[in-house]
Amino acid sequence: MGNMRKVIIIGAGFAGLSAAGRLSRYNLSTEVLVFDKKDSSAFLPLLPDAIGRRLNPGLLAYNIDELSRKLNFKFIKEEITSVDLQARQVFTGRSSYAYDALLISSGSQTDFFGNQHAQLHSYALNSVDDVKRITDAIKADKFENFIICGGGYTGVEAATNLWLLCRKNGFSGKIVIVERSAQILGPLPLWMKSYVRNNLKNMGIEVLVNSVTEDIRQDRVSVSGNLLFEKAMLVWVPGVKTADFIQKLAVEKNPQGRITVDEYLRFKEDCFCAGDASFFGRKGNYLRMAVQFSIAEGACAADNIIRGMEKLPFKKFKPCDLGYIIPMANNKSCGMVFGLNLKGFLPTLLHFIMCIYRSSGLRNKIGLAGSLIRSCLFTDS
Repeated sequence: MGNMRKVIIIGAGFAGLSAAGRLSRYNLSTEVLVFDKKDSSAFLPLLPDAIGRRLNPGLLAYNIDELSRKLNFKFIKEEITSVDLQARQVFTGRSSYAYDALLISSGSQTDFFGNQHAQLHSYALNSVDDVKRITDAIKADKFENFIICGGGYTGVEAATNLWLLCRKNGFSGKIVIVERSAQILGPLPLWMKSYVRNNLKNMGIEVLVNSVTEDIRQDRVSVSGNLLFEKAMLVWVPGVKTADFIQKLAVEKNPQGRITVDEYLRFKEDCFCAGDASFFGRKGNYLRMAVQFSIAEGACAADNIIRGMEKLPFKKFKPCDLGYIIPMANNKSCGMVFGLNLKGFLPTLLHFIMCIYRSSGLRNKIGLAGSLIRSCLFTDS
């Protein structure tokens, strides 16, 4: 046991579990420790859909302890508070752990930009519990206005699924997306922004650009331009940041706090980063946050950890971009897949197929397939 080498993985999201699964297939004297502060790993791409399409929340949360037995790693439910790269140790509130190789795959978390009122009075969308909070509050008929702060992917998805849930429950609440920038959906192509704006308009969802939430109180939100919304639910999705321990690391990072990695996903000797926590660039282009890249980066980082231990040359990470989709709950989605511009039901279907494919376990795959097929029967707009 004296020669047992320890690999520490911080974060049990798509990248971390991809790496853990890869490492478990190697017949080496290596102990893999996976740290996460939560009991379960949420299937993030379907959280907005879970609001409007009534998906069983149990199909979207995977027990990490069960996965650890299946993938043969040791799960430690503790939050990493700091990392000492020189001493090769990670620290939690309880103890410290030494490593021979480190993979940071802690993903991202909601950025409240220091706004304590937003943190206290808004609804985030990071977990199955968040979905339950939102749906329970809406079903209690507490709100007449639904304000989505943030006009990116998640904001658009959340707004359309709130529309669907309200419609199914016979509510007529006003839904408003508030975006700080001049346009929604940031760097996406103009045709896609126009298509989404028109679809949102047809659904009765209002979009306020060049606007911010100025004052946030319990069930009350004011927006720039002297707009006041009473009995308002505020869904907060304007952006994300990396975990607090990453902010304290003395390594190169981008403005979001994502760790800059080299072509091997490495940021220091025997230290790698994958998923939303990593900032990977090639020829001046940087990868967006996406599940497909998280899974691929996790696998590549695991391969390079093993190669490092066996004194073999590292493998370069070569991302394969299949495209992206903006799913909208009236099934009039849009996206770019394999270089093709897609609109309507087909991109909705492709979104669901990929989610089912990437979900864990046969039971979840079958359950999601049944739920999503039923939900797609509701196609009126």
